[in-house]
Amino acid sequence: MKRILIIGGGYSGTEIIRQLVLRGVRGIEVELISVGRYFENTIAGTEVISEKLRAEDLRYDLQLLSDYWGFSLTAGRVTKINLDEKVVKLENGEREYDVLVVASGSVPNFYDVKGFDLALPSYRLSDFEQINRSLKRLNNDRPRVIIVGAGYVGLEVAAEIMDFFKSSGRKAEVIVVEKTGHVLPGFNNEAARRMTLEAMSSRGIGFNFGKGVKRIAEGKVVLEDGSELQSDLTIWSGGVKGSELALNTIGASLHNSYIHVDEKLLIKGRLDAFAIGDAAYVETGGSVAQKMAGEALEQAVTTARNIISIIGGQKPSVEHKINYSVNFPKVLLSLGEGKALLIFGPHYASLGSTEYFLKRRIDVEEMMGRFPRA
Repeated sequence: MKRILIIGGGYSGTEIIRQLVLRGVRGIEVELISVGRYFENTIAGTEVISEKLRAEDLRYDLQLLSDYWGFSLTAGRVTKINLDEKVVKLENGEREYDVLVVASGSVPNFYDVKGFDLALPSYRLSDFEQINRSLKRLNNDRPRVIIVGAGYVGLEVAAEIMDFFKSSGRKAEVIVVEKTGHVLPGFNNEAARRMTLEAMSSRGIGFNFGKGVKRIAEGKVVLEDGSELQSDLTIWSGGVKGSELALNTIGASLHNSYIHVDEKLLIKGRLDAFAIGDAAYVETGGSVAQKMAGEALEQAVTTARNIISIIGGQKPSVEHKINYSVNFPKVLLSLGEGKALLIFGPHYASLGSTEYFLKRRIDVEEMMGRFPRA
């Protein structure tokens, strides 16, 4: 019996198990190690801020899932992986494996900014719940909210904050600080950037481009040139980096802070250990994979197929085809007020209510519909 060990209960970690179940794989032992008890559908989480969605509707109990799908669940934090000895160390105990999948995700990147702990992160469902509670506690007539980062998450946070105040009949000043000269720095689509900036500016959202954050202090954000922005609430949406586990994986090569994998999603130089999703740096055929849920799910499918080969005594042979690449962005971005922006490739972009309906269907119904109904 082969022992499959999966680290991380997010999109890719749970999808691998789902794929093995759907393909009727038998005669294996699967264990999932997760820091939290719940799968969290974070891509829809920003709408928790405006109370359009409830956080509990975007969570799924991993213990319940283990009962349905027949895998064992261990709640704990992995502290070190030794690929040479095929041993995974936890805070309490250790595990051996025949096949390993590192799907430990990413963590917020604060870029060593001083006082970052005074800002609210915008990464997990609990973060969006905390932002909602903090907005409710702002009692001045026109509070100022500073959001650091004009990427995908930062813009959605800004839009949902505006919707929150609009639904409560209040006004707020929302300013997005972005070190680069434009919104959506990770998406090479000029039409999308222009449409996004126009739509959000028309709602009264302000932008401060070209200067990064040097320091966060009580009631203010200090920029690199020494200028200050007064703030009643500061939110950090400044990007992500690989988890600390990548640095503590003996035998793995890293690309920046991510585990470097080959075209089969195997950790470089290994035939029995994979890294996928936000934990991995994936580059095949000249394309680099984006850190997106849709891409993580497709990487899980590739990995499941290769695991099946290993179970059958064969070498993994399925090469991954990147579907969500840096060069050809594909994303639905909510801009609030029931509208979303569709970005498809470097040139096409459309904005409207139909796009928002599509985003809701994909991000909520389809994403949560992967799991058995409780």
